[in-house]
Amino acid sequence: MPIRPLTDGDDLRLGEVFGDADTPAAHMARSLFRPSSDAPLLRSVIAEVVPGVPVGAATIAESPVHPYRAWVHVEVAAEESGRGLGRELFEAACAETVGTALEGLDLRARVQAGSPGEGFAQALGFAPLTTTRVIKVPAGALPPSGGGRAEDLEIVSTGSVKLTKAFLAWYSAVNKDDAVADLSVGQVNTAFLSEAAGAHGAALLGGDEGLRAFAVSYAREAAQQAPRDIVDVESSSGSQVPGGQVPGAEEEAPTELILASMFETRDEAADPTSEGFGAAVADAALLLARLSVDADVVLEVTSGMPVISALADRLVDSGKATELYRYETFTGPPADTF
Repeated sequence: MPIRPLTDGDDLRLGEVFGDADTPAAHMARSLFRPSSDAPLLRSVIAEVVPGVPVGAATIAESPVHPYRAWVHVEVAAEESGRGLGRELFEAACAETVGTALEGLDLRARVQAGSPGEGFAQALGFAPLTTTRVIKVPAGALPPSGGGRAEDLEIVSTGSVKLTKAFLAWYSAVNKDDAVADLSVGQVNTAFLSEAAGAHGAALLGGDEGLRAFAVSYAREAAQQAPRDIVDVESSSGSQVPGGQVPGAEEEAPTELILASMFETRDEAADPTSEGFGAAVADAALLLARLSVDADVVLEVTSGMPVISALADRLVDSGKATELYRYETFTGPPADTF
């Protein structure tokens, strides 16, 4: 089947073929289907049965915050599934990276758990790397508790240097499997905490021993920006934005948060029996409770976040939260090896 570089207007035609994305991650991955460019650096190809009638596409894109790997997304029309077109598109996209900074980078693909995309990634030789869960906590599900510790809550601007430095330390720690670039405070703020990234509020939970946890909320209109590196967000990585508008959600959309424990920056965070782990989970629960009194909250939790993962497990198991989606991020060898 003819495969050519993707050009202007092809993304709209692909949308007609594929229909609406059924998850935030799928929506964000499809946003990578745009003409090849050098800024941002990406290479995209498209397959057509006849000119103007696409049946699939593939793209490989840089991830500025994670410069040692690149995102890949491949999708074909349902009627073409299982015929080998996906592999042809993938190999064609890989060929387009030769001679660019994408050549030689490890690849990452995010797919919905249990989907055909998961099997396709494994068939290409990709291996599971991290799991991401999107959970929803209804308003008032966690009554505020913790006594005087709540007095340590501080509402700050998302431009706060204290918040930005904490965010970088935490983000680097929970992404050990994907090395983070050497970022300045300004770059971190622009990528994650600026108005352009959708950030519009933040809260810190501290005390005599220093910052224990923080949360950042994001504007609902930013939910469809993509791709993301937090979740993914694969998120998926132009503007990194957590969460994601839930297709079919109520008119009053939930608040989208990044919830972070500074305990996750410590080596002992990987051991749930380590000293301080339980207190860290309690701190995160306290902060979440204070921020979800009047509004539903959506959190994106990765397997690289042990404290928040433990809290999410507790909430889901007790019926105080619902898992909306589960994604798997797969890792594969560089494009030039295929």
